[in-house]
Amino acid sequence: MRSLHRRFLWCCVFLLAAGLSTSCVGHNHVVGLGAAGANTVEARQYYWIFGLYQVNDVDARRLSGDLTSYTIETKFGWVDLLLMPLLLPLTATSRTVVVRT
Repeated sequence: MRSLHRRFLWCCVFLLAAGLSTSCVGHNHVVGLGAAGANTVEARQYYWIFGLYQVNDVDARRLSGDLTSYTIETKFGWVDLLLMPLLLPLTATSRTVVVRT
């Protein structure tokens, strides 16, 4: 019985560590010369059935305005981690899109 509790504890520690380490997942895309200023616009992208279908469309060109040089960062951030318990029963996930101009 004690071994079962120990395994359960290690499983919980592993899941907690895996959940907290997901915030380092991200991709950067540089358009033109990249971001020149300090302005940022943030939007959230939602996916259905664990990423199989895109629910909403986040258009980086629309978020950047008329600029031709900007940086797009897509990441699984802390807000996405906090939303995960609410979205997982619906088989939905989210990702943060940040456009720096």
